[in-house]
Amino acid sequence: MKQESISRSTKENILRSANKVILDKGADALTLEAVAEEAGISKGGLLYHFPSKKNLIQGMIESMIAKVDSALEEELVKSGGNYLEAYIRASFKTESEPDQISYALFAAISNDPELIKPLQARFFKMQDEISAAAPSEEIGTIIRLALDGLWISDLFGFAPPSSELRAKMLYKLVEITKKPAGRDL
Repeated sequence: MKQESISRSTKENILRSANKVILDKGADALTLEAVAEEAGISKGGLLYHFPSKKNLIQGMIESMIAKVDSALEEELVKSGGNYLEAYIRASFKTESEPDQISYALFAAISNDPELIKPLQARFFKMQDEISAAAPSEEIGTIIRLALDGLWISDLFGFAPPSSELRAKMLYKLVEITKKPAGRDL
């Protein structure tokens, strides 16, 4: 295996381990020592890839953005380039370890609010793309905020919808995007 591939695999293991530490013990438990132990590597090995806790959290957020972008790209292909439909469908995807990467947000906020800025910038870009693709800016924003609410509901277990209801919601949101602006929803 090439060194670059080993390094990427080690970084991914470290990021998964950091998320697991936060998930199992909370953001306050996120220390380089705890992550190294969870990852099964030395602290020096962790520091080689992430020289500080701040760098680790930045890596977690970058990984989250990359996963969101990857899901969007996959759905853009499936939707024939329809950004809003792709965004909706990507938002309904669930991972085998639901929303673990989202815990990086809470680590970032609790440790250094400045670390959240790349994600904020990504959301502003998505909002612009959603507004441009939606029948109207209002409909696009309502859909984005509804999907943000779904994400928070899933993340915290705030009465998340059943699988059956999720399927109906997905269908309805995509249907809304097909209506001309100014028409009743």
